[in-house]
Amino acid sequence: RLGGNATQILVLVALNLAIGFLPGFNIAWQAHVGGLIGGFLVGLIYVETRQPQRRRWQLPLLVLLCVIFVALSLIH
Repeated sequence: RLGGNATQILVLVALNLAIGFLPGFNIAWQAHVGGLIGGFLVGLIYVETRQPQRRRWQLPLLVLLCVIFVALSLIH
């Protein structure tokens, strides 16, 4: 949405997901999927609050997202 080329980041995401699902590496695939979802949400917050009149929402939304992630990690 910002007009840049997303090819490099998509290749990196695909590699990380592939590594997370390979047997024998003892890597939790849930961590890779969680990181993907978290990174997507942080990126979405930054993209949607780029305009100066919306920028005041960046920090509260990021703090809220962190609180939600901590709460979810404590539930399971």
